[in-house]
Amino acid sequence: MTREEKTVYILLTRSDTWFSRLIHLATDDRYTHASIGLEGPSGPFYSFARKYERFALPAGLVVEQVGPAAREKRRETPCCLYALTVPAPVYRRLRRCLEEMYRRREQYHYNLLGALACYFNHPLPRENHYFCSQFVARLLENCGAVELGKAPDLVRPADFCRMERLRPVHQGPLGALPAALSA
Repeated sequence: MTREEKTVYILLTRSDTWFSRLIHLATDDRYTHASIGLEGPSGPFYSFARKYERFALPAGLVVEQVGPAAREKRRETPCCLYALTVPAPVYRRLRRCLEEMYRRREQYHYNLLGALACYFNHPLPRENHYFCSQFVARLLENCGAVELGKAPDLVRPADFCRMERLRPVHQGPLGALPAALSA
């Protein structure tokens, strides 16, 4: 990686929530959630998910921490961390877009209908509505980081595992993430 390149991180997980279990049951995908981080492999990461730990709704654009407390609490959560090297101008576009969306986060909502339509391979884009992998995919594509080969509305978390430009950094339990990063 040169000074003119930056690294973006994609974190895939499968939590023990009822919604994640339902997605896993329906798809048999190894990972059911995707988030994106620009600050390094320890986060923070941004995604569309529940706003409150105990309730599935409301959901929207949130910041997800993977610091020591989160890793301890979700120690056995299966995860895969990917790195994507992008040119500095693409990185700056990603940062600007993400910062602007987060500034206006109350305008965004979880795209539950879109997630259901994705399962049936039917794109259902809705203004200011995203599900996790749709958000990550659209952000990456709109900023020129990747070419998806299909509509962002049809991207599931497991699809990131098949993207050639993404380099795996860690695969295993979330609790083992710091050891993997220092190795």
